[in-house]
Amino acid sequence: MQQIDERFLNFSPPTLEAIRAYRQSHDPKLVGTIVQGIVEKYLPPEIRDRAPEAMKALNAFGIESVTLMEIILDIQDALEIVITDAELRSLRNFDDATKLLREKVAALSQGGRAES
Repeated sequence: MQQIDERFLNFSPPTLEAIRAYRQSHDPKLVGTIVQGIVEKYLPPEIRDRAPEAMKALNAFGIESVTLMEIILDIQDALEIVITDAELRSLRNFDDATKLLREKVAALSQGGRAES
């Protein structure tokens, strides 16, 4: 688990705990907590408490495309999955993203492939 602590060094303790728990269980219920924690890391400190509001749109609170890509890469690393370009283009908001991620995780936990 030290690798998780090193890779996700600047994430909140609840997010780290959710990633650790996910890595052991691959429980799709943990996806929302992980995604919210990752998004919160990239929001300015003064609006982190409004993270659920920010998750209504992919560009909420002025998240730039480079930052959005960092968020996607962190999510892929945390969940140990791959999100294709076609899947990314189909996403309209973080609810769509969380739904897609839960589906990929569920497929993985059922022995399917999480990569499309």
